[in-house]
Parts: sequence; structure tokens; C-alpha cells
Amino acid sequence: MAPMTQEMNRDALTQGRRSAESVESTEPTGILATAPARLSRRGALGLLSATAAGVLAGCTALPSSSRVTRSGVAASDTNALIETAPGPGEGDSAEDIVNGFLRAAIAGFSDDFATAKQFLSDHAVAQWKPLETVSAYSGSTEPQVSVAANGSFTVTSGQVGVLNSLGVFTPAPEGSTYAGVFSLATNSTGQWRIVGLPQGILLPFSRLMQNFAVSSLAFLSRDRSRFVPELRWYPRSSQADSLVSGLLAGPSDWLAKGASSLIPRNAERAGRGVVVEAGTATVHLSADSDPASEEARRLMVAQIEQSLVQISGIDRVRVLAGTVDLGAPAQLTPMAPEVGGIVGMSEGSVVRGTGARRITLATDRVLGTSDARSPSLGADGAVYVLSASSLLRLPQGQDSASVILSVGDPSAGAGGLGAPLGDRHGWVWLLAEGQLTAVNGSGQRAALKSSWLSQSAIVAFDLSVESERIAVRRADGRVAVAAIIRDQEGRPSGLGPALEMPRASGGGTRGISWCAPNAVCVLADGGSEGGGVPEVRLIQVGGAVNTLVGVRGARSVISDRSEESLIIIDEAGQTWQRRGTMWRVLTSEVTDPSFPLP
Repeated sequence: MAPMTQEMNRDALTQGRRSAESVESTEPTGILATAPARLSRRGALGLLSATAAGVLAGCTALPSSSRVTRSGVAASDTNALIETAPGPGEGDSAEDIVNGFLRAAIAGFSDDFATAKQFLSDHAVAQWKPLETVSAYSGSTEPQVSVAANGSFTVTSGQVGVLNSLGVFTPAPEGSTYAGVFSLATNSTGQWRIVGLPQGILLPFSRLMQNFAVSSLAFLSRDRSRFVPELRWYPRSSQADSLVSGLLAGPSDWLAKGASSLIPRNAERAGRGVVVEAGTATVHLSADSDPASEEARRLMVAQIEQSLVQISGIDRVRVLAGTVDLGAPAQLTPMAPEVGGIVGMSEGSVVRGTGARRITLATDRVLGTSDARSPSLGADGAVYVLSASSLLRLPQGQDSASVILSVGDPSAGAGGLGAPLGDRHGWVWLLAEGQLTAVNGSGQRAALKSSWLSQSAIVAFDLSVESERIAVRRADGRVAVAAIIRDQEGRPSGLGPALEMPRASGGGTRGISWCAPNAVCVLADGGSEGGGVPEVRLIQVGGAVNTLVGVRGARSVISDRSEESLIIIDEAGQTWQRRGTMWRVLTSEVTDPSFPLP
């Protein structure tokens, strides 16, 4: 397992601003990421930036040491070194042309791929779209070039993931392979040129990180009170314009049923697009981009501002629809969790906090049971616990709890119900006899409909910080995220399409938790390099993976979804918290810990 090469940052804004700065250009030797970050107004869309590894042996290695140079001239906007590569040489062999093209494509962001196009025929130049598809491979092993009997060349490499033209990065399952076929012919002067090639380019993942900024588009919850982020990768040279274009296009299909946008469908970028001067980004949109109401106008501006302030050098956003200034943004509800907000059990009582000054939320007398377990705190202050096969609810300020859900035979003891989790809309989510279930305070069940829920039993789940997305782990080890479909009152009615997360899936995985607004974490069996100790995998939703060594005997992992607050519970019931690079016992007196949603 690769060591963690970048420590956890507490401020998501810091990481977001770093996305517009230079990235180390040397090839990584492992998997790296920033970890969960504080959810502030600007940092509400905290990110992980990570490098994934993947290698594949081949036939002939692509040379990487010759003819690729760095000018040493710093680019004005990123301070990154400008990478250059030579064009085709007189009398180059067909294999030289393929290798030269691959090198020039890697360096193509410095000259808009002008040098790379010199290796192509005129027809191929007209057809080739470099950024249509960007395939990323681990930089630890170079692509392999082999020649077929018909004279074509095949380029193969391990594949970390694929970035499409919309900025959506799809991680590839481990062991995935890229294979691209190149056809060549001689031109009128007898020089070899590429006449057929795959769309897009092939990059080491480090170059992907160097040339693309990882940012979040700020969409809205259905009740318009929270941001719902979606991770995108955009060229650094056009990050601001790309973010605005991404907002105009709307959320991806998997998120669309659980998120909304107040940007009119006919809105378009206009004039100079996004102009940044003295820390202010002025966004120029078409005249018909002005929403119909003042509320919609302010929410639209809030979406654009929340997306753009991630970029270093942007502190304020001004939006123009034609010549009309759309004014100040709406102020959405902060999503920062309460410090020290762990809820757990201690001597039969529900408590908040783990130290000596923890607060008792409900005693066993008030709950009416001495075997309460798996407590959760609702947005309205209500306490939820499990007792045997029943779910109990204690409203804030009341002195007795009531049963709102029971399954099976109450005399059968514990079983049938999983740990509850209260969302901000007043619904409690839990697994009931293997089925994902949501109930309100009166015990009314929501009819959760989804085309994929019944395909495999769900064994673990968690809700995102804004309560509009869910991450699930199924019995077969697969992990997916999906949008929660709700009505205007917040009642859930189903889940949107599943976005599979292959890098979080596999045998031996257990537990699941959102550990940042755009990342989930799972426990997995440890490899030999970690001495068999379970590992924590932090996986971007639309990004890459970071792996941390956990603690021996770990059985579950939780987080407050936004802070540097990874928690591991071991088989002895001890709760461990990560401090710096070390895991330390946080408490052995408070059991069944959970983090309530803000």
C-alpha cells in the first residue's frame, strides 16, 4: 500500500484554491489525496485530489527520457513549468512517429496540441479532438507500443480512469487496460504520418492533475436551502469558463433527480465569458439568462459564486445578464457540523461527546429500556435508538420514548434492524430486514423506488452532508452512490441511477461513510505491505483514491462528513481517531458512536 504523501487539510477552501496552482510534475509512486476538509461557506464543496496507480506490461516501452524537455519558463497563471516536445524529424520511422506523437500529446497543453498535430495527416488533424476523451494511466509504467502484422501500431497501458469532454472522470476498475490502434501512411514527401488514431489523448495521471483542476459545480437541493456538489475536472487554462459552462449544462444524469439549478435553460455565456480583475470575477451571460424572480436570481448568483470562489484569485463574483447586474447571492444554510458532535451510548444512556464533559441526551429510564443501542440524533433534536427489533423515538424535551417501527418477533432479540440515521428533513433511514427504509417521526414508511435497489441486498449506507445523496455498500461488495429523490416537503420517494464506484468495491470491504462532501470511505482488508492491518480507502465521487493504514481489528469507519474526523471502531469496542499520521484511542467508554447530520 502506498504511503500517504499529503496530509489532511482542515480547510476545504485551501485545497480548492490549490487546485488552480502548480502541481508537482514528477511521477507519483503511490496514491495520494487530501482528506476530509472543514465545510465552510466557501469550502462547502471540499475536494479530494488524488493519484491512482495502474501498470501494464507490454512489448516496447515508450521512451520518456529523450526529446521531451521542459523550458523552465513559468506559466503566468499556474507557475507550472511549460513542457515541450519536438515535432517529427526527417526520415523518422513509423514507430518513431507514434512515439513522438504520444510525447507531444502529453506536452500538448503548452501549445494547444500544435506540435502533436504535426505527426498527423491533414485528414487526421481535421478529425482528431484531443480533449474528447482523456485516458489516464499510472506514471510508474510507460505505455507499450507494438506493431501488428498489417503494419498498424497498438499502444497499451494500464488505465486509471477516463475523463470525458464534460469534465466527468470515471475511475476504471483495477486491472483495466487502455488499447489504442494507430494507422500510418507516407505523405507526398515520403514521410510517415498517422492517418488513423483514437479520439482524445493518453496521459500519465500526474499530467492529468497538472493540466486539469478538480472543482465542484454547485447545484441546489430541491428545497433550495443547500448546495449539492458535483465533482468535475476542467483544463486549468479555462477553469472559470468551464465551471460556468458546466453549471449551464446542469448536473449529470445520476444526480439530476436529486439536485436542481436556478440557471435558466436558455442561459448562455456571452461576450468575454468570465473576466477576473482585482479578485472579482465578472460572469457575462446572455440577456435572456435573467431568472423570472428575485429569489431565483439570488440563488443563481449563489451557485455561480460558490463554484468560482474555489479558484485562486477569485474572492467575489458579479453576474451580468446582458447589461443587467443580477446582484448579491443568496445566503444558504451552512453545513458545518457541531464540534465534538459524536453521539453514542454510555452506561445505558445516550450521550453527546466523548470526554468527561459529555452531555446526556436520554437516560435508560426515559427510553424505557436498558438495552438501547445505535443512537442517532435528528435535525429537530429527537433521539433515535434501537431496542431489540424496534426503533424508538424520543422527541426533544419529552420524558418518554415511543416505538415508531418494529420488525419480526420482538421476543427474538436484536436483529432485523440496522443503525438509524436521521436526515435534515425529519426522516430516519435504516436497514430493516435487509431493505433500505425511511420512516418519519410518526412511523410512516416512505416507498423507496429504484431500478437497482433490489439487485443486491444493501448491508451498509450513509447519507451525504446535505442529506440529498446516499452511498451504499451491497452484499456482493459493490459500492455506489445515488441521488435521493424527494418532494418539496423532503419526503423521499426513491433513488436515482446508481453511480458505481469500482475503486471502493471488492471483497473484504466493510462499512461505509461519507468522509468529505465529494468522497466516501470504506474499510478493506489490508495487504502485505501494511502487515495485514485493515486499510481505509477514501474515494472521490468522480475522482481517485487515497489509502490509509487503519488499526488492527477495525470493524467500521465513520466520519462527520466534512471535518478531519475519521473514526474507526475496533472489535473490542474502542473508538480510534486519526491525529496527524497516527491513530489514537479516543474513547472506550462511549460505544456505538455516530455523527448526526447538520
